[in-house]
Amino acid sequence: MSLSVYHYLHLIGLILVFVGFGGLLSSEGAKKAMMWHGIGLVISLVSGFGMLAKLGIMSAMPTWVWIKVSLWLVLGFLPVLAKRRVIAAPVVVLLAVIVGAGLGYLGYFKPAF
Repeated sequence: MSLSVYHYLHLIGLILVFVGFGGLLSSEGAKKAMMWHGIGLVISLVSGFGMLAKLGIMSAMPTWVWIKVSLWLVLGFLPVLAKRRVIAAPVVVLLAVIVGAGLGYLGYFKPAF
């Protein structure tokens, strides 16, 4: 697949992740929201590593990639905190937006640490 296909799949996966977060705010359908969230996480993970392979940086991944993987794990765990009522759902969504902004920054600018 081309790099642009991986890029579009990555964006579609992230859209599904945030659709899942939106579902957390509704009073019904939390199970389906978690399903969309999980599907989006898998799509974004697979397409992200596909992009890294196409760019030829899989062998020596830079620091920004490891930070993105860590933030991806945080993004995956946030709905669990909302479901168990550890953190209120609106706060989880705000945290998800902040983490998503960080992921976008790292993916777009690829800073050298």
